[in-house]
Amino acid sequence: MVSVRILIEGEKVQGVGYRLFLLEKAMESGIEKIYVRNIDKDKVELLVSDEEDKVKSFYEKIYSEFPKEAKVRSVKEEPYNGKIPIPSIDRYFHFLTLEQLSRGREKVVKIPKGIDKALKPISSTLKGLDEKFDKVVERFSLFTQYAKSMDEKLDKLPERIAQAISKKSYEKDDE
Repeated sequence: MVSVRILIEGEKVQGVGYRLFLLEKAMESGIEKIYVRNIDKDKVELLVSDEEDKVKSFYEKIYSEFPKEAKVRSVKEEPYNGKIPIPSIDRYFHFLTLEQLSRGREKVVKIPKGIDKALKPISSTLKGLDEKFDKVVERFSLFTQYAKSMDEKLDKLPERIAQAISKKSYEKDDE
């Protein structure tokens, strides 16, 4: 296992979906632990921990690919000494989801009263999006449960193979 800190700097690296983009790339790369946060006004800090080859593959992706609206000046990698614990990818996903929902609620609260009629179509659209979002979160949770059950099955696989081999050896000896 290696842990690295990746600092992404640029004119436009915040407000372009960079953290969600990095989460998606981490999932594609099979990364186990990740934490991403915006710092200052022009930086995104990324902490990653996993097997060295996975981290290297992930870094190569994010070094060459960026969100559509991003304007990146540099992407630098350095060893990470562990001052902040790096959460599992599913915990970071939940954290990011809650943070984004909180920000959305803050913006809705700031909408002036009295424009209810004009906002009604927007409100129904947001409600539909919220329902779809709940389904995505539910599917992600089901995927996590499925993956954990597969881990349990894979943990027992060597025992099952050994039993099958010894059973066939026993049957051959009887012949």
